[in-house]
Amino acid sequence: MKTTLRIGRGRSAAAYMSIWCHNSRWTSRTSRGLAHANVIQSGHTKSGDNAKGMDVIHDKKPRETVGRTTVARFRMQFQAAAYAALEILSGKEIDRVYCDYHDDFVVRRTVAGVVDYHFFQVKTKGKANQQWDVAEVFALKKTGALDTDDKLEAVRNSIAGKLFVHTVEFGDQCREITVLSNVHFNDDVHGVVTDLSAGASSKKYIRQFIEKFAEVISPESPLSSEQIDAARKKLSLLPNVQYIGDTLEAFSIAAHNAIWRHSEIELHQHEIERLAKSLVTLVEEKSCSPIGGLSKADIDLATGVGLEDLLDVLSISTQVYQTLLQGGDPAAIKAASILQRKLKEAGATESMIEAASRAKVSWDVWVRSARHTFPDFTFNVLLDEIDKKCKAWLLGGGVLGDLENFVQETLDSPIAKKFAALDTDLVFGAFCAAVVRRATR
Repeated sequence: MKTTLRIGRGRSAAAYMSIWCHNSRWTSRTSRGLAHANVIQSGHTKSGDNAKGMDVIHDKKPRETVGRTTVARFRMQFQAAAYAALEILSGKEIDRVYCDYHDDFVVRRTVAGVVDYHFFQVKTKGKANQQWDVAEVFALKKTGALDTDDKLEAVRNSIAGKLFVHTVEFGDQCREITVLSNVHFNDDVHGVVTDLSAGASSKKYIRQFIEKFAEVISPESPLSSEQIDAARKKLSLLPNVQYIGDTLEAFSIAAHNAIWRHSEIELHQHEIERLAKSLVTLVEEKSCSPIGGLSKADIDLATGVGLEDLLDVLSISTQVYQTLLQGGDPAAIKAASILQRKLKEAGATESMIEAASRAKVSWDVWVRSARHTFPDFTFNVLLDEIDKKCKAWLLGGGVLGDLENFVQETLDSPIAKKFAALDTDLVFGAFCAAVVRRATR
């Protein structure tokens, strides 16, 4: 089925997103919004304005505050997309998350060369005890008939209706459509989703929706019964999500846990806070990037969060990661993070760290062969010698200038002389492997 490129989503909040993006870019360029406000206030004070005069504005009820609510909701949308993007670190199926492109965010999976998409709408409410009802999610009424064009159009333009359009436009490549929220959906909403999937219901208003489903989601193009059945089963709900909120506190905790789960990277508290802000800012920038006139490849980069973006946020060299990955390291992200952090602490430059990653790969390759060439006892004695030297180097402060001496001492040891292939680069790679191994114990 031909996929139609849909840049805009046609939602009522589009104007606010435009304003958000404009203001966000201005703020990121100046980085002085609050300071500027303080200067203005200070100026007024020096000019003789008294506190009473300045407080008049607060005595009047504001006519317009919806913008604040809308901006808060966009922040939660960015948090939800950033959290979804972290699964890219696992190196499994998910390889890209598109931000405010076709929908609030879209998760791309690639399995055996086949690509599919999971579309998300993020819908939030201000109070935790509020719930979404059938009228809000589906524009369905429990009484009366679904028998006019206006009623069908209302369902088509509902939260769920807009998501169902993806099932037509993307066909089999639409894996799933989801409404994600910070609050719960009431039981009737869950009932509609369940009955849609089953294709039958004991409730009249849901039966009417099932009967009119094709007219709702594809009024101009006829669908086969197989297409209709497949589309009905793709809707899911993700209620009461705890990793989005008005502040970054909950997101920071969830992001930390997700980074560990997908990559086992250890983070310090100050790093967690920085990463949380950087991840949300990354999604915000991807959501606001102009895409008019761009090629498909450039749109992919402008709107999508990929592995390289996440490595950049995590301060991990893409080159180091790729070297370790291509060398067969199953935990390449974790190894790259440990190696880069430890060698930076020792004073190594970026080029030296890249050389270290290549040396580690050479060592790993040699080890896989040597294990089958030398007696286990002899080989394990060598590994123990390297581990002891590495431990001594680390306990001595892990100074880069001392590393060469430790490497040479290892080469000069009686056990090393039993392995003719060992040289400085290979033993340096062994030290790098030992650093990573010790950090993961």
